[in-house]
Amino acid sequence: MRQAFLFLALGYLLISSDAAWATPHMKSARFPNGVKLVVDESHAAPVAMVQVWLKVGGRDEMPGKTGLAHVFEHMMFKGSRKLGPGEFSKRIAAIGGNDNAFTTHDYTAYFETVPASRVDEVLGMEAERFAHLRLDAEEFAKEIRVIQEERRMRTEDDPNSRLFEEISATALRLHPYRNPVIGWMQDLRRLTIEDVRSFYKAHYVPENVIVVIVGDVEFEHVKAVVGRTFGRLRPRSAPPRFAPVEPEPLGPKRMVVRLPAQLPMVAITMPVPVWRPGENDREVAALAVATQILAGGYGARLQRDLVDRERLAFQASAGYDPFGMGIDLWFAYGMLGPKQSAGQFEAGFWRLIERLASHELDLDTLEAAKRNIIADEVFAQDSLYLRAKEIGRLEAVGIGAEHRDAWLEAIRKVGPADVRRVIHKWIRADRATTGVLQPKAGKGGRS
Repeated sequence: MRQAFLFLALGYLLISSDAAWATPHMKSARFPNGVKLVVDESHAAPVAMVQVWLKVGGRDEMPGKTGLAHVFEHMMFKGSRKLGPGEFSKRIAAIGGNDNAFTTHDYTAYFETVPASRVDEVLGMEAERFAHLRLDAEEFAKEIRVIQEERRMRTEDDPNSRLFEEISATALRLHPYRNPVIGWMQDLRRLTIEDVRSFYKAHYVPENVIVVIVGDVEFEHVKAVVGRTFGRLRPRSAPPRFAPVEPEPLGPKRMVVRLPAQLPMVAITMPVPVWRPGENDREVAALAVATQILAGGYGARLQRDLVDRERLAFQASAGYDPFGMGIDLWFAYGMLGPKQSAGQFEAGFWRLIERLASHELDLDTLEAAKRNIIADEVFAQDSLYLRAKEIGRLEAVGIGAEHRDAWLEAIRKVGPADVRRVIHKWIRADRATTGVLQPKAGKGGRS
Protein backbone atom coordinates (compact mmCIF):
# COMPACT_ATOMS: atom_id res chain seq x y z
CA MET A 1 0.00 0.00 0.00
CA ARG A 2 2.83 2.40 0.90
CA GLN A 3 4.56 1.66 -2.43
CA ALA A 4 1.37 2.32 -4.36
CA PHE A 5 0.99 5.64 -2.57
CA LEU A 6 4.58 6.56 -3.44
CA PHE A 7 4.00 5.96 -7.16
CA LEU A 8 0.82 8.02 -7.04
CA ALA A 9 2.72 10.85 -5.35
CA LEU A 10 5.52 10.77 -7.87
CA GLY A 11 3.03 10.65 -10.71
CA TYR A 12 1.46 13.82 -9.34
CA LEU A 13 4.85 15.48 -9.23
CA LEU A 14 5.41 14.61 -12.88
CA ILE A 15 2.22 16.22 -14.12
CA SER A 16 1.85 19.08 -11.64
CA SER A 17 2.70 22.53 -12.97
CA ASP A 18 3.59 23.63 -9.46
CA ALA A 19 6.99 23.04 -7.83
CA ALA A 20 5.45 20.76 -5.23
CA TRP A 21 8.70 20.34 -3.29
CA ALA A 22 9.67 24.03 -3.34
CA THR A 23 10.93 25.37 -0.03
CA PRO A 24 9.23 28.62 0.93
CA HIS A 25 11.59 28.93 3.89
CA MET A 26 14.75 29.38 1.79
CA LYS A 27 16.09 32.92 2.15
CA SER A 28 19.38 34.54 1.26
CA ALA A 29 21.44 37.64 1.98
CA ARG A 30 24.59 39.19 0.55
CA PHE A 31 26.98 41.12 2.80
CA PRO A 32 29.01 44.15 1.69
CA ASN A 33 32.29 42.18 1.65
CA GLY A 34 30.84 39.63 -0.79
CA VAL A 35 29.91 36.78 1.58
CA LYS A 36 26.58 35.15 0.67
CA LEU A 37 24.24 33.45 3.13
CA VAL A 38 21.50 30.97 2.18
CA VAL A 39 19.20 29.59 4.89
CA ASP A 40 16.62 26.84 4.46
CA GLU A 41 14.55 26.67 7.64
CA SER A 42 13.39 23.25 8.79
CA HIS A 43 11.94 22.97 12.28
CA ALA A 44 11.20 19.25 12.41
CA ALA A 45 14.07 18.57 14.85
CA PRO A 46 16.47 20.74 16.90
CA VAL A 47 19.37 20.06 14.52
CA ALA A 48 21.17 22.18 11.95
CA MET A 49 23.58 21.57 9.09
CA VAL A 50 26.19 24.31 8.67
CA GLN A 51 28.14 24.32 5.42
CA VAL A 52 30.75 26.83 4.30
CA TRP A 53 31.38 26.68 0.56
CA LEU A 54 34.33 28.21 -1.26
CA LYS A 55 34.23 28.96 -4.97
CA VAL A 56 37.65 27.41 -5.38
CA GLY A 57 38.73 23.93 -6.41
CA GLY A 58 41.02 22.03 -8.70
CA ARG A 59 40.16 24.25 -11.68
CA ASP A 60 41.79 27.22 -9.92
CA GLU A 61 45.26 25.66 -9.62
CA MET A 62 48.26 26.67 -11.68
CA PRO A 63 50.09 24.14 -13.90
CA GLY A 64 52.49 22.16 -11.76
CA LYS A 65 50.46 22.87 -8.62
CA THR A 66 47.69 20.30 -9.01
CA GLY A 67 46.18 19.06 -5.76
CA LEU A 68 46.67 22.37 -3.99
CA ALA A 69 42.96 22.98 -3.34
CA HIS A 70 42.66 19.56 -1.72
CA VAL A 71 45.86 20.10 0.27
CA PHE A 72 44.41 23.31 1.60
CA GLU A 73 41.23 21.54 2.69
CA HIS A 74 43.43 19.38 4.95
CA MET A 75 45.28 22.43 6.29
CA MET A 76 42.05 24.04 7.45
CA PHE A 77 42.03 21.50 10.30
CA LYS A 78 45.62 22.23 11.39
CA GLY A 79 45.00 25.16 13.67
CA SER A 80 44.29 28.89 13.64
CA ARG A 81 44.97 31.83 15.92
CA LYS A 82 42.51 30.58 18.58
CA LEU A 83 42.35 26.87 17.77
CA GLY A 84 45.13 24.31 17.99
CA PRO A 85 45.67 21.52 15.45
CA GLY A 86 42.63 19.25 15.48
CA GLU A 87 40.83 21.40 18.05
CA PHE A 88 38.07 22.47 15.66
CA SER A 89 36.86 18.90 15.21
CA LYS A 90 37.27 18.15 18.92
CA ARG A 91 34.99 21.05 19.81
CA ILE A 92 32.40 19.97 17.27
CA ALA A 93 32.44 16.45 18.75
CA ALA A 94 32.18 17.85 22.28
CA ILE A 95 28.86 19.55 21.49
CA GLY A 96 27.49 16.33 20.01
CA GLY A 97 28.16 17.13 16.37
CA ASN A 98 30.30 15.84 13.55
CA ASP A 99 32.27 17.56 10.82
CA ASN A 100 34.11 16.95 7.58
CA ALA A 101 35.03 18.56 4.26
CA PHE A 102 35.44 17.76 0.57
CA THR A 103 37.09 19.23 -2.51
CA THR A 104 36.10 18.97 -6.17
CA HIS A 105 37.25 20.62 -9.36
CA ASP A 106 34.71 23.41 -8.85
CA TYR A 107 34.45 24.03 -5.11
CA THR A 108 35.56 23.22 -1.57
CA ALA A 109 33.07 22.73 1.26
CA TYR A 110 33.35 22.40 5.05
CA PHE A 111 30.34 21.11 6.96
CA GLU A 112 29.08 20.34 10.45
CA THR A 113 25.94 18.68 11.79
CA VAL A 114 25.27 20.20 15.21
CA PRO A 115 22.51 20.94 17.71
CA ALA A 116 20.65 23.97 16.45
CA SER A 117 21.38 25.80 19.71
CA ARG A 118 25.13 25.74 18.92
CA VAL A 119 25.03 27.19 15.40
CA ASP A 120 26.26 30.60 16.57
CA GLU A 121 29.33 29.00 18.14
CA VAL A 122 30.09 26.96 15.04
CA LEU A 123 29.82 29.98 12.76
CA GLY A 124 32.24 31.85 15.00
CA MET A 125 34.77 29.03 14.82
CA GLU A 126 34.38 28.70 11.05
CA ALA A 127 34.95 32.42 10.50
CA GLU A 128 37.92 32.45 12.87
CA ARG A 129 39.78 29.63 11.14
CA PHE A 130 38.89 31.07 7.76
CA ALA A 131 40.38 34.47 8.62
CA HIS A 132 43.28 33.46 10.87
CA LEU A 133 44.51 30.09 9.69
CA ARG A 134 47.91 29.09 11.08
CA LEU A 135 49.75 27.63 8.10
CA ASP A 136 52.61 25.97 9.94
CA ALA A 137 55.47 24.45 7.92
CA GLU A 138 55.80 21.41 10.21
CA GLU A 139 52.09 20.64 10.04
CA PHE A 140 52.22 20.99 6.26
CA ALA A 141 55.19 18.60 6.01
CA LYS A 142 53.24 15.97 7.95
CA GLU A 143 50.00 16.49 6.08
CA ILE A 144 51.46 16.38 2.58
CA ARG A 145 52.78 12.89 3.37
CA VAL A 146 49.28 11.87 4.45
CA ILE A 147 47.87 13.19 1.17
CA GLN A 148 50.49 11.37 -0.88
CA GLU A 149 49.56 8.15 0.87
CA GLU A 150 45.88 8.92 0.23
CA ARG A 151 46.68 9.20 -3.47
CA ARG A 152 48.57 5.90 -3.43
CA MET A 153 45.71 4.12 -1.67
CA ARG A 154 42.77 5.58 -3.59
CA THR A 155 44.27 5.93 -7.06
CA GLU A 156 47.67 4.40 -7.68
CA ASP A 157 46.81 1.10 -5.99
CA ASP A 158 43.34 1.02 -7.59
CA PRO A 159 43.61 0.13 -11.30
CA ASN A 160 40.03 1.19 -12.06
CA SER A 161 40.66 4.64 -10.59
CA ARG A 162 43.89 4.88 -12.57
CA LEU A 163 41.99 4.11 -15.77
CA PHE A 164 39.49 6.91 -15.16
CA GLU A 165 42.30 9.31 -14.27
CA GLU A 166 44.17 8.50 -17.47
CA ILE A 167 41.11 8.63 -19.69
CA SER A 168 40.14 12.08 -18.35
CA ALA A 169 43.61 13.40 -19.13
CA THR A 170 43.39 11.90 -22.62
CA ALA A 171 39.84 13.04 -23.43
CA LEU A 172 40.33 16.74 -22.59
CA ARG A 173 42.85 19.15 -24.05
CA LEU A 174 42.21 22.39 -22.13
CA HIS A 175 39.55 21.94 -19.48
CA PRO A 176 40.83 21.58 -15.89
CA TYR A 177 38.73 18.45 -15.40
CA ARG A 178 41.63 16.68 -17.14
CA ASN A 179 43.65 16.89 -13.88
CA PRO A 180 42.83 14.82 -10.78
CA VAL A 181 41.49 16.77 -7.80
CA ILE A 182 43.95 15.02 -5.50
CA GLY A 183 46.77 16.12 -7.81
CA TRP A 184 49.47 14.35 -9.77
CA MET A 185 52.05 12.74 -7.49
CA GLN A 186 54.96 14.66 -9.02
CA ASP A 187 53.19 17.92 -8.18
CA LEU A 188 52.39 16.84 -4.61
CA ARG A 189 56.07 16.10 -4.03
CA ARG A 190 57.04 19.62 -5.09
CA LEU A 191 54.40 21.65 -3.25
CA THR A 192 55.69 23.93 -0.49
CA ILE A 193 54.17 25.78 2.43
CA GLU A 194 54.64 28.97 0.42
CA ASP A 195 52.42 27.53 -2.31
CA VAL A 196 49.75 26.89 0.30
CA ARG A 197 50.07 30.39 1.77
CA SER A 198 49.81 31.97 -1.68
CA PHE A 199 46.73 29.89 -2.47
CA TYR A 200 45.13 30.95 0.82
CA LYS A 201 45.80 34.62 0.20
CA ALA A 202 44.44 34.51 -3.35
CA HIS A 203 41.33 32.37 -2.98
CA TYR A 204 40.16 32.29 0.64
CA VAL A 205 38.53 35.70 0.39
CA PRO A 206 35.01 36.74 1.47
CA GLU A 207 33.90 37.15 -2.13
CA ASN A 208 34.29 33.37 -2.60
CA VAL A 209 32.32 32.36 0.53
CA ILE A 210 28.81 30.92 0.57
CA VAL A 211 27.42 30.04 4.00
CA VAL A 212 24.56 27.53 3.80
CA ILE A 213 22.49 26.59 6.83
CA VAL A 214 19.63 24.10 6.79
CA GLY A 215 17.72 23.17 9.92
CA ASP A 216 16.04 24.50 13.03
CA VAL A 217 17.17 28.11 12.78
CA GLU A 218 15.59 31.51 12.19
CA PHE A 219 16.86 33.41 9.17
CA GLU A 220 17.07 36.84 10.78
CA HIS A 221 19.01 35.53 13.75
CA VAL A 222 21.46 33.61 11.57
CA LYS A 223 21.84 36.61 9.30
CA ALA A 224 22.90 38.72 12.28
CA VAL A 225 25.41 36.08 13.43
CA VAL A 226 26.96 35.71 9.98
CA GLY A 227 27.05 39.50 9.71
CA ARG A 228 29.24 39.83 12.79
CA THR A 229 31.47 36.85 11.89
CA PHE A 230 31.99 36.30 8.17
CA GLY A 231 30.40 39.64 7.33
CA ARG A 232 33.17 41.56 9.10
CA LEU A 233 36.07 39.96 7.23
CA ARG A 234 38.13 42.42 5.23
CA PRO A 235 36.93 42.46 1.62
CA ARG A 236 39.38 41.28 -1.03
CA SER A 237 38.82 40.57 -4.71
CA ALA A 238 38.94 37.00 -5.94
CA PRO A 239 40.92 36.16 -9.08
CA PRO A 240 38.89 35.20 -12.17
CA ARG A 241 38.15 31.50 -12.39
CA PHE A 242 39.85 29.38 -15.03
CA ALA A 243 37.08 28.49 -17.48
CA PRO A 244 38.48 27.60 -20.92
CA VAL A 245 36.27 26.43 -23.75
CA GLU A 246 37.09 22.81 -24.49
CA PRO A 247 37.49 22.26 -28.26
CA GLU A 248 35.08 19.85 -29.89
CA PRO A 249 36.70 16.41 -30.35
CA LEU A 250 38.18 16.03 -33.84
CA GLY A 251 37.61 12.27 -33.85
CA PRO A 252 37.66 9.19 -31.65
CA LYS A 253 40.56 8.51 -29.28
CA ARG A 254 41.66 5.22 -27.82
CA MET A 255 44.07 4.30 -25.06
CA VAL A 256 45.19 1.18 -23.23
CA VAL A 257 46.30 1.08 -19.59
CA ARG A 258 48.32 -1.94 -18.53
CA LEU A 259 48.36 -2.36 -14.76
CA PRO A 260 48.40 -5.14 -12.17
CA ALA A 261 44.69 -5.91 -11.91
CA GLN A 262 42.37 -8.84 -11.42
CA LEU A 263 40.03 -8.16 -14.34
CA PRO A 264 39.79 -5.97 -17.47
CA MET A 265 37.60 -2.90 -17.77
CA VAL A 266 36.36 -0.62 -20.56
CA ALA A 267 35.49 3.05 -20.07
CA ILE A 268 33.98 5.35 -22.70
CA THR A 269 33.76 9.10 -22.18
CA MET A 270 33.02 12.31 -24.06
CA PRO A 271 32.49 15.99 -23.21
CA VAL A 272 28.86 17.11 -22.99
CA PRO A 273 27.18 20.37 -21.93
CA VAL A 274 26.07 21.23 -18.40
CA TRP A 275 23.01 23.16 -17.30
CA ARG A 276 22.67 26.87 -18.02
CA PRO A 277 19.20 27.84 -16.76
CA GLY A 278 17.07 29.46 -19.43
CA GLU A 279 19.50 28.52 -22.21
CA ASN A 280 19.68 24.74 -22.58
CA ASP A 281 17.18 23.38 -20.06
CA ARG A 282 15.49 20.87 -22.37
CA GLU A 283 18.73 19.55 -23.89
CA VAL A 284 20.55 18.98 -20.61
CA ALA A 285 17.48 17.53 -18.91
CA ALA A 286 17.16 15.10 -21.82
CA LEU A 287 20.81 14.07 -21.34
CA ALA A 288 20.06 13.38 -17.68
CA VAL A 289 17.00 11.30 -18.60
CA ALA A 290 18.96 9.39 -21.25
CA THR A 291 21.64 8.57 -18.68
CA GLN A 292 18.97 7.44 -16.23
CA ILE A 293 17.51 5.12 -18.88
CA LEU A 294 20.94 3.64 -19.47
CA ALA A 295 22.10 3.33 -15.88
CA GLY A 296 19.38 4.06 -13.31
CA GLY A 297 17.23 1.58 -11.43
CA TYR A 298 16.43 -2.09 -11.98
CA GLY A 299 15.49 -1.59 -15.64
CA ALA A 300 18.73 0.14 -16.62
CA ARG A 301 19.43 -0.70 -20.26
CA LEU A 302 23.18 -1.19 -19.85
CA GLN A 303 22.66 -3.77 -17.14
CA ARG A 304 19.65 -5.40 -18.75
CA ASP A 305 20.96 -5.60 -22.32
CA LEU A 306 24.75 -5.84 -22.06
CA VAL A 307 25.05 -7.74 -18.77
CA ASP A 308 21.92 -9.85 -18.31
CA ARG A 309 21.06 -10.64 -21.94
CA GLU A 310 24.25 -10.47 -24.00
CA ARG A 311 26.70 -11.38 -21.20
CA LEU A 312 29.27 -8.86 -22.43
CA ALA A 313 30.22 -7.71 -18.90
CA PHE A 314 29.39 -8.58 -15.32
CA GLN A 315 28.65 -4.95 -14.46
CA ALA A 316 27.93 -1.86 -16.55
CA SER A 317 26.81 1.66 -15.79
CA ALA A 318 27.02 5.30 -16.90
CA GLY A 319 27.13 8.73 -15.29
CA TYR A 320 26.47 12.40 -15.97
CA ASP A 321 26.60 15.49 -13.76
CA PRO A 322 24.66 18.42 -15.27
CA PHE A 323 25.70 20.79 -12.46
CA GLY A 324 29.29 21.55 -13.42
CA MET A 325 31.10 24.50 -14.93
CA GLY A 326 31.52 24.57 -18.70
CA ILE A 327 31.25 20.85 -19.48
CA ASP A 328 30.95 17.43 -17.94
CA LEU A 329 32.68 14.24 -18.98
CA TRP A 330 29.81 11.86 -19.66
CA PHE A 331 30.95 8.29 -19.13
CA ALA A 332 29.95 4.64 -19.41
CA TYR A 333 31.90 1.59 -18.36
CA GLY A 334 31.88 -2.17 -18.34
CA MET A 335 33.56 -4.44 -15.81
CA LEU A 336 34.62 -7.55 -17.71
CA GLY A 337 35.13 -11.13 -16.66
CA PRO A 338 38.20 -13.19 -17.64
CA LYS A 339 36.58 -14.51 -20.84
CA GLN A 340 34.79 -11.31 -21.86
CA SER A 341 36.17 -9.11 -24.64
CA ALA A 342 36.65 -5.35 -24.59
CA GLY A 343 35.90 -5.18 -28.30
CA GLN A 344 32.64 -7.09 -27.91
CA PHE A 345 31.54 -4.87 -25.03
CA GLU A 346 32.27 -1.73 -27.06
CA ALA A 347 30.36 -3.08 -30.07
CA GLY A 348 27.41 -3.97 -27.84
CA PHE A 349 27.47 -0.55 -26.20
CA TRP A 350 27.32 1.32 -29.50
CA ARG A 351 24.57 -0.98 -30.80
CA LEU A 352 22.52 -0.07 -27.75
CA ILE A 353 23.20 3.64 -28.23
CA GLU A 354 22.18 3.38 -31.89
CA ARG A 355 18.90 1.70 -30.93
CA LEU A 356 18.09 4.47 -28.44
CA ALA A 357 18.98 7.18 -30.96
CA SER A 358 17.02 5.77 -33.89
CA HIS A 359 14.01 3.93 -32.46
CA GLU A 360 10.89 5.30 -30.82
CA LEU A 361 11.38 5.27 -27.06
CA ASP A 362 8.88 3.34 -25.01
CA LEU A 363 6.81 5.84 -23.02
CA ASP A 364 6.76 3.65 -19.92
CA THR A 365 10.58 3.58 -19.93
CA LEU A 366 10.74 7.35 -20.35
CA GLU A 367 8.25 8.08 -17.58
CA ALA A 368 9.96 5.63 -15.21
CA ALA A 369 13.30 7.38 -15.75
CA LYS A 370 11.75 10.78 -15.06
CA ARG A 371 10.00 9.46 -11.94
CA ASN A 372 13.29 8.08 -10.61
CA ILE A 373 15.08 11.40 -11.06
CA ILE A 374 12.25 13.21 -9.30
CA ALA A 375 12.11 10.57 -6.55
CA ASP A 376 15.82 11.05 -5.81
CA GLU A 377 15.20 14.77 -5.41
CA VAL A 378 12.15 14.28 -3.22
CA PHE A 379 13.88 11.78 -0.92
CA ALA A 380 16.95 14.02 -0.67
CA GLN A 381 14.79 16.62 1.06
CA ASP A 382 14.70 14.33 4.11
CA SER A 383 18.44 14.87 4.61
CA LEU A 384 19.71 18.17 5.98
CA TYR A 385 23.10 17.36 4.51
CA LEU A 386 21.80 16.70 1.00
CA ARG A 387 19.53 19.74 1.04
CA ALA A 388 22.41 21.98 2.05
CA LYS A 389 24.75 20.33 -0.45
CA GLU A 390 22.31 20.91 -3.29
CA ILE A 391 22.03 24.59 -2.39
CA GLY A 392 25.77 25.01 -1.99
CA ARG A 393 26.80 23.36 -5.24
CA LEU A 394 24.20 25.27 -7.29
CA GLU A 395 25.51 28.51 -5.81
CA ALA A 396 29.18 27.60 -6.17
CA VAL A 397 29.01 26.72 -9.87
CA GLY A 398 26.98 29.81 -10.73
CA ILE A 399 23.58 28.22 -11.40
CA GLY A 400 21.91 29.63 -8.29
CA ALA A 401 19.85 27.76 -5.71
CA GLU A 402 16.75 29.67 -6.77
CA HIS A 403 16.70 27.53 -9.95
CA ARG A 404 16.59 24.15 -8.25
CA ASP A 405 12.86 23.65 -8.90
CA ALA A 406 13.29 24.70 -12.54
CA TRP A 407 15.53 21.68 -13.03
CA LEU A 408 12.80 19.18 -12.22
CA GLU A 409 10.35 21.19 -14.29
CA ALA A 410 12.71 20.68 -17.22
CA ILE A 411 12.91 16.96 -16.44
CA ARG A 412 9.10 16.69 -16.55
CA LYS A 413 9.00 18.25 -20.02
CA VAL A 414 11.44 15.81 -21.65
CA GLY A 415 9.85 13.80 -24.45
CA PRO A 416 10.98 10.78 -26.48
CA ALA A 417 12.22 12.95 -29.34
CA ASP A 418 14.37 14.97 -26.93
CA VAL A 419 16.15 11.83 -25.72
CA ARG A 420 16.80 10.58 -29.24
CA ARG A 421 18.06 14.01 -30.27
CA VAL A 422 20.64 14.41 -27.48
CA ILE A 423 21.94 10.88 -27.87
CA HIS A 424 22.38 11.40 -31.59
CA LYS A 425 24.08 14.77 -31.02
CA TRP A 426 26.36 14.06 -28.05
CA ILE A 427 26.77 10.32 -27.35
CA ARG A 428 28.62 9.38 -30.51
CA ALA A 429 31.56 7.09 -31.28
CA ASP A 430 33.34 9.81 -33.25
CA ARG A 431 33.37 12.05 -30.14
CA ALA A 432 34.38 9.34 -27.67
CA THR A 433 37.60 8.54 -25.89
CA THR A 434 37.76 4.83 -25.08
CA GLY A 435 40.06 3.43 -22.41
CA VAL A 436 40.79 -0.25 -21.84
CA LEU A 437 42.35 -1.62 -18.67
CA GLN A 438 44.44 -4.67 -19.52
CA PRO A 439 45.58 -6.67 -16.47
CA LYS A 440 49.25 -7.56 -16.34
CA ALA A 441 51.17 -9.80 -14.00
CA GLY A 442 52.23 -8.20 -10.74
CA LYS A 443 50.72 -6.96 -7.50
CA GLY A 444 47.01 -7.69 -7.59
CA GLY A 445 47.15 -9.12 -11.13
CA ARG A 446 47.13 -12.56 -12.67
CA SER A 447 50.39 -14.35 -13.24
